Amino acid sequence: MTEVLRGALRQFGTSIFSTVNETAIEHNAVNLSQGSPDFAPPAALLDAAHEALRNGHHQYPPSIGVPVLRNAVAKHAMACHGLSYDPDTEVTVTVGATEAIVSTIGALTEPGDEVVLIEPSYDLYPPAVVAAGCVPRYVPTTFPDFRLDTDRLAAACGPKTRLIVLNTPWNPTGRVLSAEELRVVGELAERYDAYILSDEAYEHLAYDGHRPVASVPECRDRTVTVSSASKTLSVTGWRIGWACAPAHLTNALRRVHQFVTFAAAAPFQHAVGAMLAGADESYYAALRHEYAQRRDALLAYLNKTTLDVLTPEGTFFVLTRCAGDDVEFCMDLVRTAGVAAIPASVFYSDRTNGAGLVRFAFCKRLETLHQAGERLVRHCGSE
Repeated sequence: MTEVLRGALRQFGTSIFSTVNETAIEHNAVNLSQGSPDFAPPAALLDAAHEALRNGHHQYPPSIGVPVLRNAVAKHAMACHGLSYDPDTEVTVTVGATEAIVSTIGALTEPGDEVVLIEPSYDLYPPAVVAAGCVPRYVPTTFPDFRLDTDRLAAACGPKTRLIVLNTPWNPTGRVLSAEELRVVGELAERYDAYILSDEAYEHLAYDGHRPVASVPECRDRTVTVSSASKTLSVTGWRIGWACAPAHLTNALRRVHQFVTFAAAAPFQHAVGAMLAGADESYYAALRHEYAQRRDALLAYLNKTTLDVLTPEGTFFVLTRCAGDDVEFCMDLVRTAGVAAIPASVFYSDRTNGAGLVRFAFCKRLETLHQAGERLVRHCGSE
């Protein structure tokens, strides 16, 4: 059949997530591929959603987001990270972090500009850059430490650089970027009059503390910080995200956002706003504690396999390395062992830089992780 897809995105093909998930369903596998919790969100959040529906929030909300959520996001940024944002001019509600990222790239770049991506990078970033007519410049890092080579980063930047994309805590590596790495990024952004897009969707899943990019003085005035309810509140399907940035960057973002999706779902905005406003540090501490338990449960099994295992500093993913081809390993794993994982070489432009990397998600009930772990040990145990 003739290929009908036209344009820049034709080069990217079908997402590996779709392929693995379809295979997992076919083989009734325990799915540790996609970062989708198999447990319920907080009861208080569900109660707030029911209340929002009963109160008639069914029509278009303001494009920039309902005040209750923008105010809650601003208060959250100050209470949790010591960052001050004006909810009226510096906070924008989006359809998940995904739309915030796409709209930010569209707002701050022009066709032909260069965008620096640190690899392994979440698979949304390259298509979003190319769709905006920009050129991605890749800076690869490697297993097991994934430290950012600042000399290599500097070499990737130049007069055409308009945006540097960061992800901390970092999917899929599980790293939290250091203050020194962020300082260098900020200095490079200033040198080339570029901006920083910081994806911090896992901000409350940094097990030894989160370091917001905008908290680094060299980055503060040039950074758009993106986060969402998906990971913090376990509602990946609600698609409620936000972007915090200085007013001039927010103004640019909003001008694109209004024509991409206009607004996120009204009742869910009200519910997330109520939940954020009512949550305190005890909620976030409990969240980290529960995820640390899940992480440790999966690690206990993975360390009994032939895989090389990296303990994550953040996120709800564990990155490992197998001896052979990661795509073949994952396909055999789901078909033979009944466990689905993501071949992480797909997070590189040159897949040889990530050869053998396999990512497992642990945003699951403990019983799910035990079931998957037992299958993993039987399939590729070290004994």
